[in-house]
Amino acid sequence: MDFFEAQDRARRRTHRLVVLFIFAVLGTIAAGYLMAIVLVREAGSPRTHRGRYSYVAEAPAGGASWWDPTVFAGVTFATLAIVGSASLFKWGTMRQGGAAIATSVGGRRIDPGTTDLHERQLLNVVEEMAIASGVPVPVVYVLDNEPGINAFAAGLTTADAAVTVTRGTLEKLTRDELQGVIGHEFSHILNGDMGLNVRITAVIFGILVIGLIGRGLMQTVGRARGGRNSGNAVLVVLAAGFGMFVLGYIGYFFGRLIQAAVSRQREFLADASSVQFTRNPGGITGALKKIGGFALGSDIADHKASQLSHFFFAQGFRADFGGTLATHPPLGLRIRAIEPAWDGKVFDPPEAVDVATASSAFAGFGGNRAGGGPPAPRSFVATPFQAVKVMAEVGSLAEKYFLHAQTLLAALPDPLRQATRVPASAQALVYGLLLDESEAVRTQQIDLVHRNDPAASGPLQSMLPDLARVDREARLPLLQLSLPALRSLAGPALDRFAETLDELVQADGRITPFEFALQKMLLGQLRLAQTPARALQFDSFDSVRNEIAVVLSALARVGSADANEIAAAFAAGVGQLPVVSAQLALLPPEACGLDAVDAALDKLAVSSLPIKKRLLIASGQVVAADGTITPDEAELFRALAATLDVPMPVFAAAA
Repeated sequence: MDFFEAQDRARRRTHRLVVLFIFAVLGTIAAGYLMAIVLVREAGSPRTHRGRYSYVAEAPAGGASWWDPTVFAGVTFATLAIVGSASLFKWGTMRQGGAAIATSVGGRRIDPGTTDLHERQLLNVVEEMAIASGVPVPVVYVLDNEPGINAFAAGLTTADAAVTVTRGTLEKLTRDELQGVIGHEFSHILNGDMGLNVRITAVIFGILVIGLIGRGLMQTVGRARGGRNSGNAVLVVLAAGFGMFVLGYIGYFFGRLIQAAVSRQREFLADASSVQFTRNPGGITGALKKIGGFALGSDIADHKASQLSHFFFAQGFRADFGGTLATHPPLGLRIRAIEPAWDGKVFDPPEAVDVATASSAFAGFGGNRAGGGPPAPRSFVATPFQAVKVMAEVGSLAEKYFLHAQTLLAALPDPLRQATRVPASAQALVYGLLLDESEAVRTQQIDLVHRNDPAASGPLQSMLPDLARVDREARLPLLQLSLPALRSLAGPALDRFAETLDELVQADGRITPFEFALQKMLLGQLRLAQTPARALQFDSFDSVRNEIAVVLSALARVGSADANEIAAAFAAGVGQLPVVSAQLALLPPEACGLDAVDAALDKLAVSSLPIKKRLLIASGQVVAADGTITPDEAELFRALAATLDVPMPVFAAAA
């Protein structure tokens, strides 16, 4: 599936959701107004109390009127205030990112350095999926008190995503089945479903709060009654509370209908994407069959997670009204969509899969410990047609990327793989990736690390032999693997880390495309993880045409020193931007240096999806114009995609 099409579809769904939400609120206002009019008229009727008449209001002389602007204004204001405030409150808590959502339902973050084999296997599967799809490696959580088989992905962007699994998923699924489940969740990450899920939750919570307030009023007044002077006012408050309770839960019911309708179709798509990714239908169907045969199935015991029911891999809570409110299709339909000849048999999972019996390579625990130096940096053939094909596959779950990721990760020295999982050693690893080939400069850089970050000096020294034999192609994936550990840095520690990186880059007086790409990807992803909600600022090509010219000119000049080839590459990219092509001109080297590219990318990062899509297509044409993509071109292109928050797999596998 086209990444940009999926993101646009999620955006359109969000717009439709907003429209449905507005209708639900208008319906709530109308029903609330009618109920208020009834209460006002009832309260204004003459009635006796202990032999005395009391009047609150008089009906109009011409007869009862069902229109009262004052009451309508009051009901409208109160409804909008309650629903709006509650939705904004829920949105505010969830926009902190996937980690905050996972923690809110009792998730425990898995220690990247864990020795638990089930947890290590899960981390490896998530890492493979992330490298293959080109997204930052998500943080991983486990719901320790949930024995059912279930999982969910949460977050607003790929940079702040978190994958959470239940204890049952961790212990009862084989690696193939676990891959099927995690592939399903990565589909939600790539298709923009996570952000839509967050918005659905906020909307439904806003309407539900009306019912919760009504229930609270009834409970409070009910406890307060019993005195001799309860009177008519208490009855009115009780009636108002009951009315709010009914209105809120009716609105909540229809909100859940919206939630279920939006969610069910996406589950079939995510199942199909998982199969496409792993090329192993038995993985995801095996997990679904275990859910069907397991006594606890996919049930979630903690009902505080019920607001996230549409996030989960499978139905986590009982679906009322004959399954009308089910957020997931029936298991049988999901299995037969993948395995049409299924015989209907399910099976009870073991108490716990014995991960220890799997080979080191199969479980993904090992690394390549062989000696030797790194392969020489290599260019690879990629025609403009292949570049177009690559862009069409951005964000898709394809087997070739998955296999390439497994091969790449298996070739990493095990000490480096383990170093990515602990904040202190992950910092040292990133420092090591920036060490220069010149011995003199490298010695200067190591001394700099010792001065600025003494705690990283020892781990860095121990990594040097392994770093010396890492393929250049694996350096940015190593950075991806380090991101979950580095996200724990904050305040002075993060500032010191960023300053040290900058000094290492500047140590030899020049900045290479790789150094630029590493800094831009790392710091950009860390910032996006901390503040995932990024406002759109530019939605016209004309407003960013200068920045587009900077990026395309820089890419053209990185790939060649020949003036004719540079001009041809730039022209190939401009041809993909007909809206502004007449206004784009190849810039001289001094106008498209890496500093200029840095500023341009910051502006392009807050541009609309159509701009990002066309820019990446144009950039792909530039780097592939001469039929060869150099490592510098590939790394700069990866930095561009990462800054735009577009998942880009390793270019060598894509081409």
